[in-house]
Amino acid sequence: MSTHDNQQHEGITKTTEKTHNEHVEDSIAGDLEKGKDLNSGDAKYSDLGAAWLAEYTGPRNEITDEENNAVRKRIDAFLLPMIFIVYFTQQLDKSSLSFASVFGLKTDAHLVGQQYSWLSSLVYFAQLVFQPLSVYALVKLPVNVWISICFFGWGASLCIMSAFTSFAGLAVWRFVLGAFEASISPSMLVVVSMWWTRREQPLRNNIWYSANGMAAILGSLITYGLGKANTSLHPYQLIFLVCGLIAVVLSIPFFFLFPGHPTKARWLNDHQKYVSLERIRLNNTGTQSTTFKWSQVRECVLDPKTWFCVVNVFCISLVSGGITTFGPLILQGFGLSTFDTILYNMIPGAIGIVSNILSALAVTYTKRKFPVLLVASAFPLAAAAALFALPRGAEHKSKLLGVYFILQVYQCISPLFFSWQFANTAGHTKKTTTTGMLFVGLSVGNIVGPQLYRSSEAPYYHTGLTGNLIVLCVMFGLIICQGLYLHMLNKRNIKRRIASGKTGAHVDLSLENSSKWEELRAKQRAGQVADGQLEGEGAYNDQAFMDL
Repeated sequence: MSTHDNQQHEGITKTTEKTHNEHVEDSIAGDLEKGKDLNSGDAKYSDLGAAWLAEYTGPRNEITDEENNAVRKRIDAFLLPMIFIVYFTQQLDKSSLSFASVFGLKTDAHLVGQQYSWLSSLVYFAQLVFQPLSVYALVKLPVNVWISICFFGWGASLCIMSAFTSFAGLAVWRFVLGAFEASISPSMLVVVSMWWTRREQPLRNNIWYSANGMAAILGSLITYGLGKANTSLHPYQLIFLVCGLIAVVLSIPFFFLFPGHPTKARWLNDHQKYVSLERIRLNNTGTQSTTFKWSQVRECVLDPKTWFCVVNVFCISLVSGGITTFGPLILQGFGLSTFDTILYNMIPGAIGIVSNILSALAVTYTKRKFPVLLVASAFPLAAAAALFALPRGAEHKSKLLGVYFILQVYQCISPLFFSWQFANTAGHTKKTTTTGMLFVGLSVGNIVGPQLYRSSEAPYYHTGLTGNLIVLCVMFGLIICQGLYLHMLNKRNIKRRIASGKTGAHVDLSLENSSKWEELRAKQRAGQVADGQLEGEGAYNDQAFMDL
């Protein structure tokens, strides 16, 4: 059985002790297995950050608040726009189907029955099938190379898809598009964990995830213009072609500009690279290793916290899959015209952006994801119930629109689940495996979601909304259960530390503002002395870059 390190629920540091093995888990899995000394030369237990630090000859002082802020701002300025653009184009290409649905896609492509729903679900079937390849590729290949290949691939797939006017051709290339998109969200999570501290990760994750909202806004504007264009192509063909070309063109400069690792960033000097790695040392989760470790896969599969999060992601993805695919058609059922539907579809995008940023800020400053998730999940639950009960028709349009817009708060929930689970999982193979499992839940949810919406039930879509209500209730209950489970683990592990002669709590610098680091480091050293550890023995997070 593996051993794990001490960490309390979203506010206590995970530190590796040289003399004691302890298993303390929480909302963030205490995941570092007791390992070997970095100086032992056993390279397979260290990652790329450790290898670079071994060769670094510059000063190795504790980083200051000023140094941390300067490097963080530089990382934000260079990386955040790039990962936002990548995710924006992925969502734009994937959502092009729903944009095209209000411009006669079903008629022009001769779609009947549930074929439109299947075109949506096929993307996630592909993601489900190719998720293991994604996990393996993220370990074996530089993350920037793999993202660039996928970036170009899904854009090219959508361009080719525009040539087809039947379900068979559209289905084949929709599946190919999904295969290339299978890696993008896991890749974004790997990138964020590689560059930002745990305190910073929720906001950064929610920023790139809010590209969903931007895709809804700009995608609506683009399709509004393309829908009025007078060409020999069907409107949906023009929409597919333009959206696909955007991705193809942007993927080329991305390949040359995006660094695969903090040590590879040309816009950081050596000292700034050192600071960027020391920032990530606080997470105690490492950066990247190219060794695939089956022991970490097994540990991930046996961790109950992984399964809590997988089921929750499935639930919210079922809601997302149905609403994303049928959202414009639901709006059209409120009595809106074709072009009014496209314009009103921009509002959910704006709500997604705002809810993502506000929920991430709430997590950052409270250092608690459980209550934020609970509050955020209450909005779509109430809205789904109201949308199910309300009658349709132009006279009810205002109420229906209000409820539909409240439902859109669901968009901030998935990235919070990702941050809760992923930012606190150590070991590169385990991180990528955890991500793969979460995206299996996401893919299955997005497959099932659109199938619950039946064209024959328009404009009420009672089966789809009933399914939404059920899974939102399940998710609300599971969030409570997971919070209680993690609280229990924290209490148990504090008792274990005390029983072994240690202090009960460790300050987690990765969840604190850097302006408090100096004071908190002093407390940490005092705690080490209280534990009977000699000054200088077992440096803080000294095994943080061990790939365990």
